[in-house]
Amino acid sequence: MRIVLFGGTDLTLILAKTIVDMGFNLVGVVTIGRRFSISYRPSGVDNVRFSDVADWAESTGIPVHYFESNDKVIPFVQSLSADFALVAGWYHMLPQSLRACFPKGCAGVHASLLPSYRGGAPLNWAILDGATETGVSLFELTDGVDDGPIYGQERLSISLRSCIGELVERANEASVALVRTCLPLIKEGTLTPFPQMGTPSYTLQRIPADGAIDWRGDALLIDRLIRAVGRPYPGALTMKDDILIKIWKAEPFPDNGPRVLGAPGQIANLPDERFPIVVCGTGSLRILEATTEDGTDVLPMLRKSNHQRLRPWMMME
Repeated sequence: MRIVLFGGTDLTLILAKTIVDMGFNLVGVVTIGRRFSISYRPSGVDNVRFSDVADWAESTGIPVHYFESNDKVIPFVQSLSADFALVAGWYHMLPQSLRACFPKGCAGVHASLLPSYRGGAPLNWAILDGATETGVSLFELTDGVDDGPIYGQERLSISLRSCIGELVERANEASVALVRTCLPLIKEGTLTPFPQMGTPSYTLQRIPADGAIDWRGDALLIDRLIRAVGRPYPGALTMKDDILIKIWKAEPFPDNGPRVLGAPGQIANLPDERFPIVVCGTGSLRILEATTEDGTDVLPMLRKSNHQRLRPWMMME
């Protein structure tokens, strides 16, 4: 089976290597750069999970096409006499005119248990939503948003302290498992996708500004935000004076600890506490890891900022 892979992320590269390792003929890669324009953000999107799939493909002699439009992809695909397309780490829709180029169809890898969390940033939203479970789906592409019939799914638990980096890694492993299970059956024509069942939910794309902390919120929800936008994403953002701070790791200050009374965003350094505490609208957070934009540890500064305040950060466009 002659396969074309669409994508430009760490997942794309992992699956490219998996396809080759399985003995399939990866005949082409359609990819994007580290920054690209898309309909919902013409000014450009930063691909924070970018991997140089093109460099790997070219080093192995696999033809590469850099995406500009679907119309320009069609001649590239037709020249390869491809049978099947796998889409993973991709941001654009594949119209019917492009899907028709693949006799064995087009399948997409989506990081949720469809029909839940159709759309953008599903793993981030699963943490923000307080979900206890998510997963990965391999599904047939259609004209809709992640609504095609499903070839297979892998389930992933989400604990109270799960962070996005760990969830991304586990989702990548689950995606490899799905591809290894399903691709041979798709090649043989013995795997029939089943319709999505249940009420769908939809997630919208996120930008770095969505990681800005509003200290007037509930500490539990701010903790979710920090866990949802940490590495490899841009981090949860706040300001101290004129310094942009990225908070990478925190935890709710326990209810059985001392009461901390202050204004939202106010910093407290308590006796016998190694880490600074920040007051929220409801509850407080213990800050465990925070840096400047260049990666400098700011915990020493925060430890010297008793009674001072963190304030919201807003992205200037």
